[in-house]
Amino acid sequence: MFALKRLCNKKMITSREISEKTGIPLQTIDQYRSGRKEPSFSRGMKIADALQVDPHELLKEEEWIRYIL
Repeated sequence: MFALKRLCNKKMITSREISEKTGIPLQTIDQYRSGRKEPSFSRGMKIADALQVDPHELLKEEEWIRYIL
């Protein structure tokens, strides 16, 4: 569901940089990025802010479509 890996690649930002900007542990960011865990709403908002994207961009397209239908 969480599209962090795609957005990190697109924005050319590392997990370490996101960790530093959000205060979320690097290991946790790596788990989000690999899809092993999904962030809480508040952490998702922090990550979106760090990436300078709309929070909805963190959802993969097919999940967003399911969410709004």
